[in-house]
Amino acid sequence: MLVGDANQRGVVQLLKTYRLVVLGATGVTGQNTFRHLAEHLPADFSWAIAGRNPDKMKKLVSDFPDRNSTPAYIPADIVDRDSVDALIKNCDVLIHLAGPYATHGELFFEKCIEHRTHYVDIGGETFFIKRMIEKYHQAASEKKVILLPTAGYESVPFDLLTLLAITHLEGAYQEHCEKIKIVTSFHRLGGVRDNRISGGSIGTMRNILAGDDCNAFNDMACLLPPKADNGRVRDRNKIRYAARYDEDVQAFTGPLQPAPFLNVPVVLRSAHLLSQAGIDYGANFSYSDSMTMEFYADSPEGQQRAAKRSARINRITSIALAGPRPLRGLIRRRLDSLGVEPGDGPSQESLPFVDYTLRLFGESDRGRSIRAQARAKGHPGYLSTSKIVAEVGLFLAEENTRPPVSFGVVTPATALGLEFLPRLERAGVKMEMCDY
Repeated sequence: MLVGDANQRGVVQLLKTYRLVVLGATGVTGQNTFRHLAEHLPADFSWAIAGRNPDKMKKLVSDFPDRNSTPAYIPADIVDRDSVDALIKNCDVLIHLAGPYATHGELFFEKCIEHRTHYVDIGGETFFIKRMIEKYHQAASEKKVILLPTAGYESVPFDLLTLLAITHLEGAYQEHCEKIKIVTSFHRLGGVRDNRISGGSIGTMRNILAGDDCNAFNDMACLLPPKADNGRVRDRNKIRYAARYDEDVQAFTGPLQPAPFLNVPVVLRSAHLLSQAGIDYGANFSYSDSMTMEFYADSPEGQQRAAKRSARINRITSIALAGPRPLRGLIRRRLDSLGVEPGDGPSQESLPFVDYTLRLFGESDRGRSIRAQARAKGHPGYLSTSKIVAEVGLFLAEENTRPPVSFGVVTPATALGLEFLPRLERAGVKMEMCDY
């Protein structure tokens, strides 16, 4: 079982009960993660689902008869320290889907390091990730433990598509990257339409409003160590919550939803960490992303209005998070008025009827233009994320050797690398460089 490479590093490997455990399998995302694993895992793979309600877990399994593999059930309560300890000490890899994470998540980082268990979640609270980096990155790195937040739609496709372009520029042309821009488009395929936001997403936003004490919503260098040249990086990557017409895609674009503040610091952290392994993103590298609006309106006029509305909402939020606490209370009360409860979200029937595309536009330090794209099947936040995080968990459970940069509180590009692309394709996301 995976706790280190005994042959290369002299680490004694411990036999654990489960190679993989999914915590929070009965939620909106967790159910689809369970289905993907149950469909693709061999019958002899030792895995489990964990949560507070055994009846819900049993019903989840019984409602999915077309499975190759059946998991065990583990009772677990995320607010009970002994329960969390018992869960983590018995698995090689933990997929944690019971967010939001800033409230109860730190214990999982602590215990995963203690028990040498790799950890994966789909969090978006950059202020919390920053805190975990400061407190646990060094210890996890020394113990060769992978702690990987942001392992779903945000930020796996964005981080790996950027790495693909960077690697292509260096390998094919021996040039460094000056800037990367990714434009995302959501595609309706007809059928059932359901745009409801999930309780987990609302919880994440409430956590950010309550706990972001370092202005991570606006600081795109927030995940870099203090010794990095954060001032220059911050200036080059300053986020602008704006609507504009993008000539490259011939469409109106606005801030990427649902978390326009997340991918930029993750990609910048990848650039910093990978530079230590000889993968140079370029001295003046910058990254930005946005999305087109045809998902929200059919006409160009409607798309322009949708882009402006999205930009306005995010600007207001950014001002509130950078300002006095009472401003945050106004937004929290607005979120509470939506009446979204934990476990709420779009219907299962609607999720296959949304696909998405990432189009990357890059430029080298010598002026060379490159393009790449990722085409993905399924709703990004609830179906695609579920399959991606499932494949990430499997990848960490099945691979026994890692480059040194992959340990610690890391990013998709550093923990997974381009070696993960075939598994990402099994999750429904296909990446490729494009002819310019």
